[in-house]
Amino acid sequence: MKIVACCKVVPDEELIQVLSSRELSLDGVPAKISQYDLNALEAGKKLSAGAGNTLTALSIGGKTFLEPTKIRKDILSRGADDLKLVIDDSVTFDDSLQTARAIAAAVREIGDADLILCGTGSSDLYAQVTGIQVGALLGYPTVNNVTDIRVVDAGTVEVERTLENSVETFSVPLPAVLSVSSEINTPGVPAMRDIMRAGKKPVAVLAAPGDNAASADILSQLAPEQQERRQEIIEGDNEEAVDKLVAFLRKEVL
Repeated sequence: MKIVACCKVVPDEELIQVLSSRELSLDGVPAKISQYDLNALEAGKKLSAGAGNTLTALSIGGKTFLEPTKIRKDILSRGADDLKLVIDDSVTFDDSLQTARAIAAAVREIGDADLILCGTGSSDLYAQVTGIQVGALLGYPTVNNVTDIRVVDAGTVEVERTLENSVETFSVPLPAVLSVSSEINTPGVPAMRDIMRAGKKPVAVLAAPGDNAASADILSQLAPEQQERRQEIIEGDNEEAVDKLVAFLRKEVL
């Protein structure tokens, strides 16, 4: 089975600064693999463990994110046999359809992929639609929010999707696109030997789509109003503390 795991490289959201103008400052913010895509890489690693299976990592983005050796080694240390990159500074990839078009074009160029894995969403935008759009563009069966994957035979996988009060089970013919939930696994931390081996694995840069116009325009992007925490402390035992909390909330008209 030939598996392609898609992973987006994003700014570390914990280090993004909010300016007084409510704009976001990315100055000096390091890049990392999107948290949800770590689940896709981990799922691909487990599925590719058998003989004859391969795992290709695929990432789309600009030079700032994808050219550093450190981020490439981080991706490759998580089980992929090789890494394919689409580097395009003419597109911000804030538009999920632009990203989906680039992924679909890359999958076609890679060729013969049986299973394309995506995270449920990206850590920066979390639109949760890119995997579905990739499936539609490729004409492949597509399932999102997948919580388990089992290989039935060379042409079929069985997947589960956990809902609030039920679990759905699907038999999915390959090739297919699956968007995995964060509940599907717990991504492992690469061992030192995996990090060392990552530097020797092949990396190839694929061509970006020639025509990849945005499907929507972002008019503005501002952080919510920043407020100082009141740090009100309610003291007392049980009912007394509850009464004080209710009185406080009524006073604040919440």
